[in-house]
Amino acid sequence: MGTPLIEKLAAAPAVGEDYRPYALAPGGTTVAFEWYRGGDWQIYCKDLPDGEPRRVGDLQDRCACPLFSPDGRYLYFSCDDRGSECFDVYRYEPDRADLVNLLPETPDLAPLPDPDLSPDGTQLAMTVSNGSGYAVAVMPAEPSPGGAALRHLAQFPYTESSPRWSADGRHIAVTVGVRGQDTAICVIDTTTAESWFVGGSDSFFAGQLAWSPDGRRIAFSGGPDDHPAIGVYELATGSITWAWVDHDVDAHHPAWAPDGGALAFLVDVEGETALCHLDLRNGDLTEYSIGPGNHYSPSFSPDGSTLLCVLSRPDSPPDLYQVALEDGEVTPLTESLPEDLREVPFISGRSVWYTSWDHLAEVPGIFAEPDEPNGAAVVIVHGGPTWHHSNEWDALRQAFLAAGLTVLHPNYRGSDGYGRRWQLANRWLMGQGEVLDVAAGHEFLVRRGCDPKRIAITGRSWGGFHTMAAVTQFPELWAAGVAGVPFFDFIDSQVDTSIREDLRWWDLQNTGDIEKDRAKLMYYSPINHLDRVEAPLLLLGGALDPRCPPRQISEVAAVLRERGRVCEYVVYPDEGHEISGLEHRIDYDRRTVEFILEHTGCV
Repeated sequence: MGTPLIEKLAAAPAVGEDYRPYALAPGGTTVAFEWYRGGDWQIYCKDLPDGEPRRVGDLQDRCACPLFSPDGRYLYFSCDDRGSECFDVYRYEPDRADLVNLLPETPDLAPLPDPDLSPDGTQLAMTVSNGSGYAVAVMPAEPSPGGAALRHLAQFPYTESSPRWSADGRHIAVTVGVRGQDTAICVIDTTTAESWFVGGSDSFFAGQLAWSPDGRRIAFSGGPDDHPAIGVYELATGSITWAWVDHDVDAHHPAWAPDGGALAFLVDVEGETALCHLDLRNGDLTEYSIGPGNHYSPSFSPDGSTLLCVLSRPDSPPDLYQVALEDGEVTPLTESLPEDLREVPFISGRSVWYTSWDHLAEVPGIFAEPDEPNGAAVVIVHGGPTWHHSNEWDALRQAFLAAGLTVLHPNYRGSDGYGRRWQLANRWLMGQGEVLDVAAGHEFLVRRGCDPKRIAITGRSWGGFHTMAAVTQFPELWAAGVAGVPFFDFIDSQVDTSIREDLRWWDLQNTGDIEKDRAKLMYYSPINHLDRVEAPLLLLGGALDPRCPPRQISEVAAVLRERGRVCEYVVYPDEGHEISGLEHRIDYDRRTVEFILEHTGCV
């Protein structure tokens, strides 16, 4: 059952989750949103409450981050160039169905995909790749061939989010990396280009900012404690107050009510993310979570009467919802789960903890068991590495469960959602304790009745690295491995010029210096230990991937085949780090499931 089911799951529509996946028109009568439907990520519009979704334009590449102009005349969004992460910005005029590329002839310009419009709608602010990092730049909201009209305001080695204008247009704020995974908020005066920082020290980090409606305050996630709190920064005085603090959970992604009297934000709790509302006048906190799973990107309707957010449930793909603040009534604005999947008995995961192999850490994770276990299991490792698996929609998880496999998602050292100490616990130690956390998942599964000889491992990106690290460091454990868009070599990842320079800066800041730490980096690079591989492997990559280029995939496969090991590989043309084209996406997931089912004795 796993193979035919995964083809349906891989093709299921889904609303976006990252950056800015939706936007309301100024009057609140229309919503634009990212939707994976019919073969790729595109922008759709829907008149509220009951209009039919309609696709914007006829572009073939991934589109993201819709944004309406202040007067509602235009809809702006980003479009990737075949997965290369060299985004263009498009302007769409609904009344005329007119679509214009504002950044034509920019094949090498790599901005982050979520630009912002000035309050008067005349200028765009964005972060654009520039040398070893990013520059905060502005340009008129008009076509600029070759990006000639871009004007740089500030330069940073690494920028984590695109700029946001204050309501009066006098300032731009942006989250920037300062070292390692520490962040600060940089506030830039748009007239003088003078700037200053909020956070960024050893004792105080800040990020995920939101301007208040009056432009005088910035809400953010951060603080001096292990678990991020919700703070409010006053521009006039430089003072900070803590709107909400809980020393046991992480709070993040604040959003202001239109009158400035309340904040919505998200809270991570044991592998799920709750939606919360805080009244700043009386301190009342109300949870408006729609259901189990992960909530993303909260915002208020223009009249402040409802909250909007994306929810990814274990039994349904991410969809857009609104919640009435008066009575908590929930209205789905999209319905992504196809009719032919609505009778599938999807299985919810649960939060677990287990001891790492070095006995230095208790490792959190998500665990899911099928109704009729067949003894086989798979460890699915997340990428990032600063991310975490949650109890939400996961096509591979459900396909494996349907085929009788037990599933474990380790949230190893380096995962977010469990406090800053845990998130930073793999800095300078990548390939070490984090891999022991993942490998200990094998023992955890055996203790729950799984056959030790029928446990496979798979992951994408950093999870692909983990897969290769696991099969080289602990070759006796695994029945098979599938490494998606992986990297193999800490040294190569810092010198390969096909990798963006800001990503190489991140590697330098978190894995080590290729000169001073060369011996360590070589020792923990899986490419130097291919002679230890015993498990059959499947390697999958995207030809245009700017993060983990596929050059070494064929080299690794050749070495393993020469040793007589099973190693299949596929590099998908016209795909980047995310394999998103429908045909390739289905093929990627189908191959992953079929390979693991075959080598765990399930077919």
